Order: sequence, then structure tokens, then C-alpha cells
Amino acid sequence: MKKTSRMNLLLLLFVTLSLLMLPVWAADTALERPKIGLVLGGGGAAGVAHVGVIKVLEAQGVPIDMIAGTSMGAIVGSLYAAGYSTTEMEEIVKTLDWKGMFRDGSARTEQSFQQKRENDGFFNTFEVGVEGRGIKLPEGLISGQSLIFELRRLLSPVAEVRNFDRLPIPFRAVATDIETGAAVVLDRGNLATAVRASMSIPGLFAPVTIDNRLLVDGFVSNNVPVEVARSMGADIVIVVSIPYYFEKRNKLNSALAVSVQAMRFLTAKNSLPQLQGLRAPNVVIEPDVKDIGSLDFDRVKDTIPIGEAAARQHLAALNKLARLAGAQQPARLRGKAARMARLKNIRGKISRLILENDSNLENEVILSRLGFKEGDTLDLVALQRSLDNVYSLGYFDLVDYELNPDGQGAYTLKIMARNRSTGDNRLRFGFSVKDDLNGDTRYQLGTKYIRKGVTQNAGEWRNSLVLGDNVYFGTELYQPIGSDLRHFVNARAWHERRDVIEYDGDQRNAEVRLADTGVQVDWGRDIQQNGEWRTGLFYRFLKPDTKTGQLSNVPEEPFELTGLQLTYNLDTLDDVDFPGQGGWLKASYTKGFEILGADLNFQRFKIEGGKAWLKDKHRVLARAELGSTFSNRAFGLEQFTLGGHGRMSGLAENQLRGNHLLMAGGTYLYELTQLPGSAKAYAGASLEVGNTWQETKAISWGELLWGSSLFVGIDSRIGSAFIGIGKTEGHQASFFMQIGRDF
Repeated sequence: MKKTSRMNLLLLLFVTLSLLMLPVWAADTALERPKIGLVLGGGGAAGVAHVGVIKVLEAQGVPIDMIAGTSMGAIVGSLYAAGYSTTEMEEIVKTLDWKGMFRDGSARTEQSFQQKRENDGFFNTFEVGVEGRGIKLPEGLISGQSLIFELRRLLSPVAEVRNFDRLPIPFRAVATDIETGAAVVLDRGNLATAVRASMSIPGLFAPVTIDNRLLVDGFVSNNVPVEVARSMGADIVIVVSIPYYFEKRNKLNSALAVSVQAMRFLTAKNSLPQLQGLRAPNVVIEPDVKDIGSLDFDRVKDTIPIGEAAARQHLAALNKLARLAGAQQPARLRGKAARMARLKNIRGKISRLILENDSNLENEVILSRLGFKEGDTLDLVALQRSLDNVYSLGYFDLVDYELNPDGQGAYTLKIMARNRSTGDNRLRFGFSVKDDLNGDTRYQLGTKYIRKGVTQNAGEWRNSLVLGDNVYFGTELYQPIGSDLRHFVNARAWHERRDVIEYDGDQRNAEVRLADTGVQVDWGRDIQQNGEWRTGLFYRFLKPDTKTGQLSNVPEEPFELTGLQLTYNLDTLDDVDFPGQGGWLKASYTKGFEILGADLNFQRFKIEGGKAWLKDKHRVLARAELGSTFSNRAFGLEQFTLGGHGRMSGLAENQLRGNHLLMAGGTYLYELTQLPGSAKAYAGASLEVGNTWQETKAISWGELLWGSSLFVGIDSRIGSAFIGIGKTEGHQASFFMQIGRDF
């Protein structure tokens, strides 16, 4: 009896344990399903089609257990692995400023006034570094300042994750060791840095150093990382490969086209071995993006539907994979992603601030420009402006940051300011050509040597040489005062030889070759990021060499000028040649004193300004100028002039001359097309009204002249170009052409 009771008790215990273990066995059975890996290849702008593919996978309930991505595939893959939903990813790729990401530093509206002066002047064609052994070229056309910040912002919710297996979906990014050519699989570290390395297109982006290895884009070695996903444990892979279409010979008509074609062959060569032999249940999806180029980021919205359409062609195979997973798996993953904190901006206290600075600038200068200190509230939007503010000093290839949470809403903020690989000795170049298409051609070619870091608070020594119709040599020292760099002293000396021409109607009345040698010392202050005011004393020695005729109110013998100059500048334009927003204001007053040793006593005041507007492809610019010498017989070289494109179009440059000036005008621009290399073509028209007068009593509305022009223009990284025709009433119409900016 006791034995029977004991047996019944054991049987009851066995049944109970069996019932308790059923959920575990069921779970183990579910977990034994094949692991599915998502492989996202590179493809530039066309690679955004990955988002459309993932939308279909999610809609069909296909689980993703791991992701391996290269280049654009690494960007899209990292976002999904970090927990972003496909809806959020679609919004991100549609609203991102892709062009801004491929531009170093801040937009012109955010640049310091000194940087605007440097970039907007004659010496804007290109820049190289110089050292004892020769010229140093940058490691890439773009250092990636804007790109890395955007990646860090987007991936900030998982910034503390250092092992990529611990992301909501395990992830790998693939880059290439440029020293050995070997593929490098990035599985730990900072996720944003890994993604940035994976898309460092050689020549375009500067390489990224990780673990003492110099890394470039993964497309060079492994554009479709199937084996990487296999090594992560994938039993089945879904591969999204962006096809490469090869151009015919008649399309290979430029160095850029040939280079792109060569990269396509290289990519295809390393992609084919990864794709060969893939059979069902593996799935290979190839979006039809033949009409979208690698750099067509203005068309990323078009790629997502293409990706969706390509994925739907494989619905039967995808549904089989979904059934393998069971109904609960996709919901589990989406739930996990939904719990992620996806913030466009992070706020919290800065508990610790670390600065890594390998330039010769004092840390206090960088921290002053940064504007953050320990105990401040962190704001990523403000941080980006601050980093751009530091970058605008012109000393760095990259001003990067890392953000590590300390708990309870506090962060350790590490700023990494990387000195330029080209060094502190720079050469900038410039050129300009002007032609009236009637035999009058003028050109200038020049170079400028800049020695940055003369002092630890951003002192600069600049030397300029310009040859051509006008000749110029100048040297100057620009020295900020204090760590905030707001106040400055600017001392310069120059020697220039230029032609001064006086007109009688449309005919040249006199022409003088003027030698101008001078020195000037200014003291001034920056006005936030947008302007400056300065006051200075000058001395000039001028020697006229008459070619024909005699200039009015200009001595024939050498003479001296000494005086005081006050200037005020404010500039918020987004572009100096083709503005679409912002404005500018410039006022100057010059007073010459005979008592300081000069031969002439004179004064001159001028104010000018304008405003720009933008809507879609339309741009409008309004401007006005007003000036007076407060005399009816002023010194000739201090008189005002009008003439040239936009300043009474159709007239020769400086054709109108007088003691008093009034002009107003407007310019309309229409964006025609996008050209290779981020250049744009515009069609435009201008209308101006104005004149100059010798005497105050002659000024009247009836004496105003009307001018207009029609033209086309090109805005490119190496400068601007215009060609058109202009006409001012009472004068002959004339053609004009200009390449580059005036010196």
C-alpha cells in the first residue's frame, strides 16, 4: 500500500514537472529556428533604397537577427540596429540635409566674419599645405565635420553601447585598411565612428583611424559582406545589393567619369564572389536604381519606393522566412525597438568636460569658442554650433565629440580637436578673367601664403602676390587679443600698381598707371559671428605714371596721403555670389589730414547694403549704395565710381565717376540645373538705377540713369563665372564675361 502511494506520488510529480517544462520546450523549439541575417551593400545615394526593402521585410513579418553593412548600407543598417523604426528611418533620410553632410563645417551664415573674408575673396580657388619637403595635400576633399556630427546625433541613444552585439539587433560595419587593402570588420567601439569609417570614400572623405589602422570605405574590399553575416551566426541571409551600371565609351568623357567607372569595376569584382552560390532560402534583392547616381542625394526620396518594389518581387520567399520565425518574433523585435529612446536632441548636465587638442592653440582659446563648461546644460543643437565655431578658426581637420552618460541625466563630454593634416602653413590660389568680348581682356593670377598659429591665440601672418594687369604684393599680421578673440589688431603694408581710367561718355579720356605703396594699422572688434567694426590710421605714397591724358583732380607728381579710417561691416548672406537669404551692410568713413604730413585734405563717406530672398528655385537680391565726399572738388582717387555688372550694367568698370553717388538695383536668379561636383547653373536678370555727380546742385531724380542685364552664371567649389549682356541708357550695350572674383 505504501509502495503504491509512493508510486502515485512520483507519477504526480513527474506530470507536474512535465507541464511546467512545456513552455520552456516550446520556447527552445522556437529559438531553434534558422537565424536570418540582413546584408546591406554600399551604393551612395542609391543605397537609401535599403530603407524601402526593410519596410517590406517588416510588413511581411520577417525577423532580422543580425545586420552587416558597408558604406550607405552601414548607415541604414546602424539606424535599424539601434532601434529606429522604418517610419522614423524614412523620415530621417527624407529630411536630412544631405548636401550639408558633405560640406565641412558650418554654412556661410554660421561662419565668423574673418572666415567669410578669407573664403569670399580673390584667393578662393583651392588651398594646399606647405612644409620643408614640399606641398602637402589634404587626405580627402572633405574631412567629414558635418557628417560625423549628424551620425553622432542620430546614434546618440546607443552611444554608451561599445559591443555591437548588445545593440537591439547585433550589427557589423565593414571598412578597408588602406595600408593593406584588407577588409576590417568593426564590431565594437563607438558606433558613429565605425559607420563614418565604413563610408570614407577614398579621395572624397578623409580616412578614419581606429585602433591605429587607417580606414576607408568598405566598398574597396567587401561591398556586400555576406560572409560577415555568416560569421555572426546567420543561417539564412537576405542580401540587398545595389547594382552597378557601367557607362559606354561615349559617356566616359571626363576624369571624374573615368574614376567613377573604375570604382564600379572594383566594387563589382569584390561583390560577385559574395553573391555567387546563394540559393534559396537565401534571398538576393537588387533595386533598379540605374537612373540614380551615387551622389544624387537630392533624389533619395525616389529610392525608397524603388527598394520597396524590388523587395515585393520576392514576397513568396520572404513569406516562407516569416513562417519559419513564427508569429511572435517580429512583434518582439518591434517592441524592443519601440522601447528605445530616439531623441533628436539630448539635454542634461555636463558633469565633466575633456578637451583633446593637438594644435598649437591654447586650450583657453578653444574652450572660449566652445562656450560650454562643466555644470552647463548640454544641448546638442547648441553643441553643433559651438563645434562649428571652433572649426571655423581654420586650424582643424575635425572638431569631434563623444558623449558618455554618467547617470541621472549627466554626461561626460569629450571634445577632440584634430589639427589639420596639411599643417599651419598654407598656400591659397586665385585667378580671374574679365572680357567684354570686344578686345578688352583683363586677367589676374595670384597666391597667398598664410602662416597660422604665429601666436597661441590665433595670430596669423598673411602674404599676398598678384600678377596680371594689376600687380600687388602685401603682407599683414592679424592678431586677436584675449582668449575670446573678439578684439584684434591688424597691421598691413602693401605695394600695388594698377590702371586708373577716366571716361568721357563711352570713350577713354585719360589713363594713368598708379603706383600705391602704403601701411595701415587697425584696431577692431568682431560683432558676434556676423561682422566687425574697426578704426585705423594709414599712410600712402602714390606715384602716377600718365599713359594718356590727365586724371581730374589728381596731381601729376608723386604725393602722400595720411588719415583715419572707420569701417563697419555686417554680413549674414548665405552665399556671396548667388545669395538666397540674409543681407549685408557696410559703412565707411575716411578722413585725410594735411597736418599729419599728407599733401591733401579730404573726406569720404559711403554706405551700402542689401537683402536676399529665396523661394524654391527663385532668388531675388535688392541692394543700394549712397556716398559723398562732402565736396564738389574732391581728390580724384577718392571719388566714387559706377560701372560693370550689377552696378550700371553695360558700362565699363568705373566708367562713371563723381563726388556724390546714388544707386539702387535688384537681381533675379533662377536655378537652371545641378552640375557635376555640386556646381549649379543660374539664369539671371538685373535692373539698376543710379548715377554719380560732380556737384551737389546737379543731383536730381531726372539725372538718374537706368541699366539692365541678362546673364547666365555658374556657382562651383572653385569659384563663380558669368556671361551676359548689359545696357545703360544713353550708352551702348556691351557683352561681359567674368571667371573668378575681383582682387
